[in-house]
Amino acid sequence: MAPGQRVFLAIAGFMVGIVVASLLGSMVVAAGGWQASVPATIGSEAGRTVRQLGQNLPLDDNRIPAGIQALLNLPLWLGLIGAPLWARRHGLEWVRDLGWGMTRLDVVGGLTLGVVTQFALIPLYELVFVVFGQQDVAAPARSLVAAVDSPLDLVALVFMTVIAAPVAEEICYRGLLYRGIRDMETAARGAGVATAMIVSSVIFAASHFQLVQFPGLLVFGLVAAVVTERTGRLGTAIWTHVGFNLAAVVSLLLA
Repeated sequence: MAPGQRVFLAIAGFMVGIVVASLLGSMVVAAGGWQASVPATIGSEAGRTVRQLGQNLPLDDNRIPAGIQALLNLPLWLGLIGAPLWARRHGLEWVRDLGWGMTRLDVVGGLTLGVVTQFALIPLYELVFVVFGQQDVAAPARSLVAAVDSPLDLVALVFMTVIAAPVAEEICYRGLLYRGIRDMETAARGAGVATAMIVSSVIFAASHFQLVQFPGLLVFGLVAAVVTERTGRLGTAIWTHVGFNLAAVVSLLLA
């Protein structure tokens, strides 16, 4: 399949997935009486509890349960991987075009690199805070962890962050998008790896709609693109993504 078609599929898959997930999410949130975003700091939790006690209200944080959040993300994940699955019937070869493949070294090396990258971002955010002031970088992840109220929610959280997101996002952003842009640039000017890494990583970071986390997501996108290029396999990036997300989830669960 032509590089331009692969880039189009990546963007179209994400756009369709995010629109369907947003529409479905808004309907489910309204029907369930939940709030789309609930702060999870100690102060906000205490303040909410005091307010509810003072007003004789049920002690409820109104968060969307993690299990429901996993279901609401299904349209997005299906959009990210549905496009390349559909495209297999129209000339897309997963090994050749996406770099689909995995070795044991990808598992060990990828997990290690992902964990190291997660903790290596701490100094980066210290620099960001110097420029923009103190920011609550972990707020979205902490709110997600706070939505775990049962063993089923914990399973859903792990599935969302450690399995579904890494696989779907790497297939789309490093498989379709990065390799598609790289091949387009190579055909046009004889080079294009750096351009593809930067552009695909910017799109990956921006697609999470989290301004405070943009620098860290951008750096991770570049790391994933580099290992994809160096190994020629998508499996390395997938396991790096697994390690990156796993480190964040475990840290917050143990906090």
